Amino acid sequence: MKVRDAKPEELAPKPRRERPMSPRQIAIQKREQAIEKVLNELGAGPASAIKRVELEEKEKLVTIRAAIVKHIKASGSTVKLAVRNGGIYLSRGPIPRSGGGRKPKSA
Repeated sequence: MKVRDAKPEELAPKPRRERPMSPRQIAIQKREQAIEKVLNELGAGPASAIKRVELEEKEKLVTIRAAIVKHIKASGSTVKLAVRNGGIYLSRGPIPRSGGGRKPKSA
């Protein structure tokens, strides 16, 4: 048996190797960076500015909308969101309505 002095560095956990990101993780990261950029532009620009988010191939409206809503809630931003004609519109001011929707019930 052998006894020797030990160093605290020997007991510390060894750092793991960085795993490469999957294509899905890369796509999510790019999407979140783009959303943050748009929200920052809207926050710094005039209140009347309106931005349109257009979907790329293989992107789903529901997924992108949920990601944008998540960022808006997390940041406490006053950005308003509307979905019209297959695109997502963002603005700090009111977004004009398209005139469609339900008809009021006649009494």
